[in-house]
Amino acid sequence: MRRSLVLLVAAVLLLPAPSQAYADAADRSAMRSVQYLVGTWNCAHTVGDFSGTYTTSFANAFDNTWLKQRYDFPATKTEPGWYGEFFFGYDGRVPRWVRFGAMSTGQYFAMVSNGAGVASIIWDYRLPSVVSGNATWTKKSDTEFTIDGPSYPENGRTVTEHHICKKSS
Repeated sequence: MRRSLVLLVAAVLLLPAPSQAYADAADRSAMRSVQYLVGTWNCAHTVGDFSGTYTTSFANAFDNTWLKQRYDFPATKTEPGWYGEFFFGYDGRVPRWVRFGAMSTGQYFAMVSNGAGVASIIWDYRLPSVVSGNATWTKKSDTEFTIDGPSYPENGRTVTEHHICKKSS
């Protein structure tokens, strides 16, 4: 028993410890390239026949190694208001962007980009598996970006989301 305990302790001590290597210079440089997002944005969107507005905001998180994003969608005539919170970061080991989030509606998403670009980030949905395809974020300027996609079935037909966001502060 004592020998098993000693081997277990030795094995645990030999495991690599988390390090700042994950937040290396390339990761920090990538995060600096998306600092234009920090602040509040007013967005307009269309999905099929529906259109509306919402706000989204970005703030630095975890010692500037991630951006925290919050969506706030107002109530409509038929639906209550809802919000979502996401984390958006860069993994230089791959290299690609990653994004994880959940919404007050119970939905959740995990996405990865198909590359390390900044002017256009194509998000590939990994979770949940019912969302197919991708969404393309395109930086138009430091004060405007668009999102096209994803596409999904709604009321018997396929719809595609389109968003235009303009910085308000």
